[in-house]
Amino acid sequence: MAQVVILSATPASDATPEHLAPLQDLRDAAACDRFGVHRLTEDANAAEVILFAESYGGGWHFERVRRHRFTRAFREKCFVFCTNPFVIPFLPGIYTGIDKRWASRRTVSGFYLDVPKSRFTTFTPPTDDLPYLFSFMGSVGTADVRARLAALVHPRGYFHDTAADFARALHGQMDAREQQDYQRRYAEMTKASKFVLCPRGLSVSSIRLFETMRMGRAPVILSDGWVPPPDAPWDSFSIRVAERDWQRIPQILQAREHEAVQMGDRARAVWVEWFSREVAFHRIVETCLAIRERRVVPERIARWPVYLQYLRPFHFRKLVARLARPATTAFPGSETIGETRVTVPRQRSRG
Repeated sequence: MAQVVILSATPASDATPEHLAPLQDLRDAAACDRFGVHRLTEDANAAEVILFAESYGGGWHFERVRRHRFTRAFREKCFVFCTNPFVIPFLPGIYTGIDKRWASRRTVSGFYLDVPKSRFTTFTPPTDDLPYLFSFMGSVGTADVRARLAALVHPRGYFHDTAADFARALHGQMDAREQQDYQRRYAEMTKASKFVLCPRGLSVSSIRLFETMRMGRAPVILSDGWVPPPDAPWDSFSIRVAERDWQRIPQILQAREHEAVQMGDRARAVWVEWFSREVAFHRIVETCLAIRERRVVPERIARWPVYLQYLRPFHFRKLVARLARPATTAFPGSETIGETRVTVPRQRSRG
């Protein structure tokens, strides 16, 4: 059994619902954990795992996490859980959007804690008479492979570009009723399909992969840089297609159509066992402990080579922009955010 501190380095001045949502989601998962093995604590000295649940409130490059007094005092047992699409893993942990080029012994690919929040993405058993062989409903503007998929032609294929809806949602121009209607149509199309195309978006990962699993449909993964979260039997319920082979998708899926129902049922079962809210806290803590167990180089040394990733163009631009701004100081005691329950109503825009 491990004692675990969960917190966020987000200061009160930046404590928006979006920034604090990972902390709230993880605390909710801990509250309904069905394993009952690991326990929350507020005592950082006694804890085996100190887990920062962060969005961009921890800083674009986790600068607030890196400066945090717990990180400085207990570096070897500090970890991050983060689903941001653009990250440098300065601390070990679980990064849903980690690209395989930057993955290491310190990092593990993860999942999304907020998948169950949509009331539409519920499970319905897959059947042989579903009308669509495959479908995709999302924005094509977030990745080249998505734009290419628009050229797929099949009598039982469905493709709908929602770039205009995505842009409106991103800029706050879509009201709650419209957002609910989009979520409903997305879920209905997924449930009407035997296979669901899950290409990368802004991140190498995609929330639709885990939503598809939750709804009980077989995902088709198109993301060359994606690293599967460990231990789950991905080959038993998903099909992975190289991005360059997108034109072969109808042929591949027709050849495996007879497996669709079994794969859909299996996808749902794996989601329940590995990624549902009732198991998420346990799986995350176990992953952090596994990272710590296989550690060869102490974290106080292993962290330094990661700073070279600042030379990646995107992160270099962000670094320069941050250094050009006046310095700000997090309010005293900002770490106590992790000790307070926060109610966070939120909807994720799907790209």
